[in-house]
Amino acid sequence: MRIGIDIDGVLTNDDDYILDFTSKYCYEHNLEGFGDANLYEYRKLDWDKNTINYYRKEYFLNYVKSEPARRFASEVIKKLRKDGHKIFIISARYKTAENGKINNENIRECTLNWLRKNNIEYDKIIFTKPPKVKEILENKIDIMIEDSPTTISELVKIVKVLYYDTRYNRDIEHENIIRVYSWYDIYMKVNEIIWSNK
Repeated sequence: MRIGIDIDGVLTNDDDYILDFTSKYCYEHNLEGFGDANLYEYRKLDWDKNTINYYRKEYFLNYVKSEPARRFASEVIKKLRKDGHKIFIISARYKTAENGKINNENIRECTLNWLRKNNIEYDKIIFTKPPKVKEILENKIDIMIEDSPTTISELVKIVKVLYYDTRYNRDIEHENIIRVYSWYDIYMKVNEIIWSNK
């Protein structure tokens, strides 16, 4: 099978990072805290684009370089590849589609370094913008592992989605979604899909 994997929210727990560091940023800059901590990314806060960009300049690069991979992500991906599956990292991470920089550091290059540092194996990496539909179709992806509530309505039309459970996507259900809770849960559910297709 050809398996697509998102980075932020799937390979990392970016939601906890955002909660921790945006609240720190609010404290440091005398800003109001969360409106609703269960919303996706910066929707948690009543911030304009300038404030989000200032926050990113201060804290996003640290996240890209230093946030650890989710437990067992590397181990499970190696098992999937050993089982004969092809792994496609398909990311819409901020500034990567346009090969952009923050504080003079290339985010795409930092992302590739992070994947190496965390021993995340893959057959191909694709940097794009949401909703990733074109890239999934062009690469004939069978399963997409995703967390984003903003892309799911398009993804479920074209591919089976293993939907990584988070506080911001729990109200979304669809017949083409299988909810997953950890990397070994992903491994077992991929195998269940294979058995059900035989």
